[in-house]
Parts: sequence; structure tokens; C-alpha cells
Amino acid sequence: MLDQDTPEKSVPLQFMMDGEVVAWRVNRDYANIECYQERPLRQSGTFVLVKSVYKPDEQDESSWMTLYQLYMHIAPLSEFPKRPLYWVTQKGHGVRMRKHSRHDDNREIVPDVLANKHGHARTLVQGDTLAVLQQKSFLLEQQPEPFALVQRLQNGKPAGDLFWVSMRPEYLEPDGECYVCLPDWMHNALNHGVFDHVVVPSAPLKVMVKAGDPVGFLGAQDLADEDNYPQIITTHYKAHIELLSLDEHVPDVVANVKGIKTGKQFIKLKLKRPLYLRNGEGGESIFGQISAITRADAGKIIPRDATYPFTDKTGVTYFQIRPHTWMHQDDVEQLSQHDLAGLNFDCIEAEQTTDFTRTLDEHWVIDALKSISSHFDSEKGPASAQAKMFYDSLIHNAENRRPPDPYPDKSQDELLFGALHTNQMNIPEYARRLIVKHDSDWHSTREDTRWSSVFKDRHESPVVQLANEGFLDATRWMDKVPPFASQHSVWHFHPLEFLEMLKPGGGKITLPMLRKIWTNSRKVSDEVLQQVADELNDNLERCHLNTEDRLYHFMAQVYQETGGDFSITENLNYAPTALPVYFSYYRRHPEEQELDGRTASHPANQENIANKAYGTRNGNQRPGDGWRYIGRGMKQLTGRDNYRKFTEYSSLTWGEAINFEEQPDLVSDNIKYAVRSALFFWDDKNMYAQADKGYSLEASVAVTNIINSGLSMDDKKVRYDNLEDLLHKEIFQDVFG
Repeated sequence: MLDQDTPEKSVPLQFMMDGEVVAWRVNRDYANIECYQERPLRQSGTFVLVKSVYKPDEQDESSWMTLYQLYMHIAPLSEFPKRPLYWVTQKGHGVRMRKHSRHDDNREIVPDVLANKHGHARTLVQGDTLAVLQQKSFLLEQQPEPFALVQRLQNGKPAGDLFWVSMRPEYLEPDGECYVCLPDWMHNALNHGVFDHVVVPSAPLKVMVKAGDPVGFLGAQDLADEDNYPQIITTHYKAHIELLSLDEHVPDVVANVKGIKTGKQFIKLKLKRPLYLRNGEGGESIFGQISAITRADAGKIIPRDATYPFTDKTGVTYFQIRPHTWMHQDDVEQLSQHDLAGLNFDCIEAEQTTDFTRTLDEHWVIDALKSISSHFDSEKGPASAQAKMFYDSLIHNAENRRPPDPYPDKSQDELLFGALHTNQMNIPEYARRLIVKHDSDWHSTREDTRWSSVFKDRHESPVVQLANEGFLDATRWMDKVPPFASQHSVWHFHPLEFLEMLKPGGGKITLPMLRKIWTNSRKVSDEVLQQVADELNDNLERCHLNTEDRLYHFMAQVYQETGGDFSITENLNYAPTALPVYFSYYRRHPEEQELDGRTASHPANQENIANKAYGTRNGNQRPGDGWRYIGRGMKQLTGRDNYRKFTEYSSLTWGEAINFEEQPDLVSDNIKYAVRSALFFWDDKNMYAQADKGYSLEASVAVTNIINSGLSMDDKKVRYDNLEDLLHKEIFQDVFG
């Protein structure tokens, strides 16, 4: 929802895929539907339609498929606030720009100055026009100073970064007003000048959008409750999203008739196939078959990378389907992201709709039930056998259902609806992967015979009739937009499920993202950072690093733990060793230096001093532990106890047969284990729970306390500064988008 008071804090709905805007309707205000209520019911018919092309094979146009993204019921123009514009005067030229942060509401002192890539202050330019989103007073040189949160006006619209500037009248002069937070496509619609009607722009207009660009905000919808007197009007804010196609070769694309094998790779487990245990390490590993076979997990689909494929010396590849359990290459089906049918996407064509209020009577529902039922088998176990019986019974009842009557049995409707929406036995995914070609009600008017059961034959209450008439009038668009105007029946995809599968393979965290953190560090190569990115990407979900909040907190801590400049060698031997600890201890305890002249750095003294410096901290228990289990890895894993726990965690999580308690140097000598040791500590200590509190000093200190509670408050604030710096750079904003 768009917040009228602080619109800059509102998060808009975002486009799911790159494409071209081919139709829209921008309403000046909500449609007001009169239906005998104390006030009209509001309904938003504002929509935007985007044409996108899915290209499984860039070189073969016959493999391409045209998709349309529909965003309906989004907020009309009346929801968008206007804000004053100001012009930068001659005296305002050179005034410094200051950082904007989402925490500025609690700030008292003026924010830091923004710097360019050369380290110089960024400043205003005479003649610039600024949109003022918010005004606030900050302390500047211990005196209150008026500041404004602004955005530059570019091509007639506010665009670019937000920043703070002094609001002194000699720097800025009023210069009108403009809409703020208006998406780019809607700015184009404003310039087009047509409102409250469907617009199909001419080809030269070419309004393009990118995945992640703002669509708009949720629109209000009023509903009247007939069962209450006086009647109650409730308001919901909503948006309706569809993913559509008119292509006739949709089934061929789903079946991957072109045999395209690029992109993300998956394995699918076959039924009643043997499982294996791995014995030995490295190239000498051998795999022994055990008595267990696949049953309940048959049909399970796993990203290939998540199975840590291992090819033995005979050339046979094995896949780890869970810790310590492997499968032979002949016992799994290997699929690419383009093998959509193998990945359980199923195409169903529905007959023409005769009554929009009775779609559950149509045969496509039976086909949907059969598709879901096909995933169950008595060979998979009792639960699967029971599910099979349940869906076969539903199919039988649906096939023998009586023709619709004026008073249908609603309990059967509820049973069918529940069968398609239950959250058990992976059924939500099976249902989301159904692709159904059926008639669309966006094409219809109240005169359409398919609505006769509402408007003609049945005696619905006047409130319902008027509300439905108003809804159809406000939202209808298809008959005005080619090529939809000539086709009532359209392929419908689950938007998120289908587009998630189409996303190209590769890491979500990229080398350029990590390089933005360690911008000037020459102590780490691109090769090492790429390995860090790959290891993180493989474990985002597994190790509870799967939200933006968590990732920013994690990396803010890693930045500090790796010396702030990634001060490690190519093989991750950390430059800040434990020696500074030893010297610090020696300086505080000079009486412990031996009289024969040996210094604290002498090997004969290191273990002695290390033991006394560490004592039994960090789970150290034996003489020499403080020296042997020094901080290593990207979170400075420290102490025997943590190395032992990392061994156990690594075995359970990644199937690693390595004892890090016996081989602690691996944590610093191998980039994989350096990253994983940090992931282990993050996950094992539930640090993500503190990160979920958001971006605040309190949350940052809570995370820091888990790593090192003995730090001073100043040192803890340094880590919060790291967090704010990363947020300002917005490094990871697209990782989960």
C-alpha cells in the first residue's frame, strides 16, 4: 500500500519479467459502484499489460514463447501524493548532498556527506529541480538546521537516489509540484493524456520495463456484507496478477520438443531404486549399495548442484540426495530447466465456458485432479496410496456429477476446491504447475450469456447484481486489446511458479556484488571472491541466509571479521594471526617473559602465552588449544568446541567426512571450508533470528554479541556502521528479488 505521509518508504509491486508495455488503463480515481449502500463501493480498474518473450534457445526463434504479464486492480492516480518542487539557486550551487538511510527517523545529528568515486563531496548544481519528499531538522554544528529529503527531477519526473540537503530559503526556491512514487510506465501514460479508458500505445512509443521495476501499489476494493443489518462495508487492498499466453505451441515448449539442455539442471528420483553409501575420500571413494530403496521420495526433484555430484574412477556419477545417502546416475532422471513436463508442469485445455459461476462443473477440473493423482502410487507407501484413493474417488464423483441445477450442492464445490488447495503431500506445487487454457472473464460484459446465471436467470439480490455489474464495467479490457480481442481462450500459468523455473541459472550473489564490499582490496583475487559467491549461493536456503535482512547482517559481520579489507592471502591464511593477542597479553604480564631473553614471539613461549591468554575461553579444554584453535575462516571460528561442532554440522549438512578438530588448518587453507565455517556459526547460533529484527543498532549489537560479546560498545557500533554502509550501497537488493 502507498503511504500518503511517507511515500518514499512504501514498497511497490514489481514487474516479474522484462518486457514491453502493450496496454494499460489509468483511472483518475476509483470507479464508484452504486448498490444501495450508505456510500458507493470503490473498485480499481487500473491495469497494465506487459508483453515478454521467453527464449529457451536464443538462436532458434521457433523455440520462443510470448508471455503477457497482467497487473490488475492497482492503485489509481488519486492515490499518489504530490510534493513541492524546488529550484536550486545560485547560492545553492555547491551545497553538499548528504546520505539517506532508512533509519533517519531516529537520527538527530546531520547525516554524513555523500562522496563521489574520487572521495570528493557531491554537491547541488544551480538550476537543478528537486522534489521534496520530507522535511526534518538535524543538528549541524550543534544547531538545528532545516533539511529536506529530495530526489532530482529527470525528464519531468523524480528519479535517482534520495538524499538530504539544507532547506535554507537562499539555497532553494519553490517551483510548483509533481506526483511522487509514480512508476515510469504511469508517467508515460500521463504524458499520453488518456485516462479511464483502455490504451493500446502505438509501436513508436515503446514503453519498456525491467524485472524489478515498480508496477504500482495495491488498490482498494470495497465489499458489502449482505448478512448484516445495517450492512457493513469492508475494504481490502489488493492486486490481481496473471501470466498469460496465446501461443499455440505452449504444450510443445512445456514438453521441450527441441531437447534444450542448457540452464539450471535437476535430478528426479526414480521409484524403487537402490541407495548407496560412500566409503573413502577423494578419487579413491567407492560406493556400496545398501538394502534401502526409494519409495516415498520417488519423484522428488532436487537441483543438481545441491546433490554434490561425484564421478568415481570408473566414470559413474553419484548424487547425494540426503546426508550419507547417494544414488547412481541410472536411477535418477537428469533434467534441464527447459524439461518442464519432467518437472511436473502439465498442460490442460478446457472446453468453452458456458457459465462463469459454475467453472467447477467443467471437465478441466477432472483433468486437474487426474494430473495431481498421477503423482501418487501405492508403491510409494501408505500415505501415497491413501492420497491416490482419495483423488480417484473425487474423479469418479466429478465424472458422474449431475448437470448444474439452480441450487447446486455447495459442499461438493468446497470438497473440490480443498482438493486443489490442500497444503499436504506436495499438492500445492502440483497445482501451481498446472497450465490451463480456459476462457477469461476480462472479455465479458453483463450481456454475455455466460453471466446469465447472475444477471438474468437467477434472482440474485440487487446488491450483488449491481456490485457485479460495476465490477465487470470497471475491469473489462480484453475485447479492446489485440490479439486478445479475437480469442476468448487463453493459456494461464501460475505467475511465480512458472517464472521461477524460467529464471536463468547461475549465482544470486555475484562477484561484482562482493567486489563492492572489498572495493580497494588487493589482498583477494576475483577467483577467490567468485568461490565465495558460489559457496554462499549454494547454501542461502540451507543455512538460513535467505532474506535480504539476514544477508546484510551476515556480510557486515564478515567484513569486520576479515579485517575490513579482506586481509587474507590467496589460500585464506589470515594476516591478522593470533600473535597480536600474545603480545598484548605479554605487555600486560611482563613478569612471564623468560629471563633467557626469549620474546613472546619465540615458539617456546607462544603456546604458553596462548594458553594463558585464552584460558578455557571459546571451548578450549587442553594445553595448547588456544594456539591450535585460533580464529580461522570468514567468521574467525575459534576454540576446540566450535571446531568439533563444525565437524558435526558439516557432516550432517554437506556429508563431509572431515574432522576439523583434527585438521583445523583446513578452515583457513581451503576457501570452501572458510566460507562454510562462517555459515555454520551463523546457522548453529541462530544469528538469523536477531537479523530478522531488521536494520537497527539493537539488532546489529545482538548479532555482534553472539560473535563476541566482550567487544566495547564503540566496537559494536563499528559493525553497525558496516551494516549502514552496505545498505547505502544497496549491494544485495536484487539477490532475492
